[in-house]
Amino acid sequence: MLVLLLGTCLILVSWTSLTPYEKQPKGKKTFDRVCSPCHGEDAKGIPSFSPALSRSKIVLGPASKLIRVLLRGSDELKTEPGHNNKYKNSMPAHANLKDRRIANLLTYIRNNFENKAPAIIAEEVKLVREKL
Repeated sequence: MLVLLLGTCLILVSWTSLTPYEKQPKGKKTFDRVCSPCHGEDAKGIPSFSPALSRSKIVLGPASKLIRVLLRGSDELKTEPGHNNKYKNSMPAHANLKDRRIANLLTYIRNNFENKAPAIIAEEVKLVREKL
């Protein structure tokens, strides 16, 4: 009986190690659902519709500004040079997302799509949200 039990355990362990399972990076699922419909799966934007997130000065700039843009939408960029009336699409505010989800999403964007910038943590999002 013990041999049968051990054999079954070995088979299960072998089977699970052969099963392909890749955990998505934190923030990717939210990006796919919330951002990619307008900014594209490659984050290169859609000409005249929405800006690129790839190599974006705002994405790579100060975290607090990027957080404000996500919380308030494109209204946050009204005074930003190059953004006034350039795109047909207005980004909605995403203040309904929890701080941790926003931090994971923005960190994902800041470290993918030809971007390399420091991570954002939930506490930063909380601080910016409190100041709005």
